[in-house]
Parts: sequence; structure tokens; C-alpha cells
Amino acid sequence: MAWSIANLTVALVALIVSLAALGLSIHFWRREFRPIVSAAVRTHSGGHLATTYDLMIQNSGAIPAKNIRLRADESALAAAFAQGANEPDKEHWLECFRIDPAISLLQNGDRTSCSFGTTRPHDAGFWKQGATIPIVIAYEGWFGRKYVERQNIKIADSNSFTGHYWAEPRYKHVVGQKVD
Repeated sequence: MAWSIANLTVALVALIVSLAALGLSIHFWRREFRPIVSAAVRTHSGGHLATTYDLMIQNSGAIPAKNIRLRADESALAAAFAQGANEPDKEHWLECFRIDPAISLLQNGDRTSCSFGTTRPHDAGFWKQGATIPIVIAYEGWFGRKYVERQNIKIADSNSFTGHYWAEPRYKHVVGQKVD
């Protein structure tokens, strides 16, 4: 009788450990087997007169994302505008926050982008250099599950995290300082 109780105890402990491992596996699988959509401001082109930007949307998850919607608070956008922000440019470069859905389908591992304004010296561009804009990205997974991600995008030159990089021979390492 003592031997059968010990066998039953070992079997129950093994069953509990197996169920816990199964539960953890399902939990981590659900966290990994999904779309992961993120946004970033990327430099389209830069120079000493202006830097132009793209807003890049990327799905780095394991399955496609659909019905991707981008939202930004109007006051947060207004705080990021430079002196050169005008109504026609706002209509053009903020379209990504107005169309619904902005992106109907984004395959896993894929990315897409749109034009997203400029910076110029002395705040003459569309955006203030270094401005941070909180955005919300809402989307669905391939099987209908809904996700909402909050993140900040920063208006900064993506070619260099310090703002210094090698450029054409007629410029020093900081774009905008001419060499005579």
C-alpha cells in the first residue's frame, strides 16, 4: 500500500509539472505568434538646407497584421510643429493619422512608409528637430485578435544617432559646415 501511494504522488507531481509547462508554453506562444507592428521616423534625405523624413511602419512579428490604424493626439502634433508648418503640408504629411485603416495588410517581416515632413535650420521646417510625438498603433492579427501599441516617435536624423556623420568631401563630418 505504501508503494502505491508513493507511485500516485510521483505521478500527480509529474502531471502538475507537465500542466504548468504546457500552460507556460501556450502563454509564450501566444505572445510570440502574433504581429508586432511598430513605427519609426527615418531620414529620407538630408543636407545642410533641410532633412526630409519618412514614417516607416514595420511588422516584425510572426504573422501578418491587418487594418492598421495610426493615431496621434492633435495637441501633441501641434507641440511638434515648427514655424514652417502650414495647412497644405499638414494635410499632406499627417494623412497617415486620418485614413482608416491606414494600412489594410502588412505581411510579417515587411515594411511600408510615407512622406512625413521636414526639418530645417532655425525651426523653418515642418517639424521641430528632436520633437517626440506619442502615437497609438491599433491593428488586428491574421486570426482577428486585436492589439493596441503605444509608442513615441522622434523627429531626428536616422542616419546618425549623434547628428555627426561622414558626408560629401566638401563638408566636414557635420553636415552643414562647409569646408573652404
